[in-house]
Amino acid sequence: MRPLFISMEAWAAAGGILTPIIKDICHRIDEDNFDLSPYSAGITSVGIIINCFDDSLLAAGWGKPRRLIRYNEQRADIRLPMPYNELIEADRHTRYLMTVKNITESIAVIGERCRKSKRARFDSEGMTAFILERLDITPKELVNIHGIMSDEEYNAFMKNT
Repeated sequence: MRPLFISMEAWAAAGGILTPIIKDICHRIDEDNFDLSPYSAGITSVGIIINCFDDSLLAAGWGKPRRLIRYNEQRADIRLPMPYNELIEADRHTRYLMTVKNITESIAVIGERCRKSKRARFDSEGMTAFILERLDITPKELVNIHGIMSDEEYNAFMKNT
């Protein structure tokens, strides 16, 4: 298992948009040779899968959020939904930032879960800072970016469908 794996599950146009963005991000952070050890004790593999499905597929159950950490296997699998229509309608730079925001929010989930469980150490802030530095993005650039559907947004959407 690779220490870091970033990918997506996306529908139609979103897949075409996200593929080159994720490929660029993975290249710039050297995903194939990424070393988790400075950021983690107890998690040796992180999978971040960006989910981006249109409303009809989301309502049918595609793209459910997943925040799975298997401490005994030392792995994390995080899948946070990205707002489909916002991605489609955004300009190229905003799409890139939305993708980075989804990744950084996924990393934050791992850090928070590990802090609460105390079964592993995970420096989400350090890992995020490293990734943003490699991508030449400041934290300020991500402040107003909507890269994930919050649990509240997702639950409200599912309740109304």
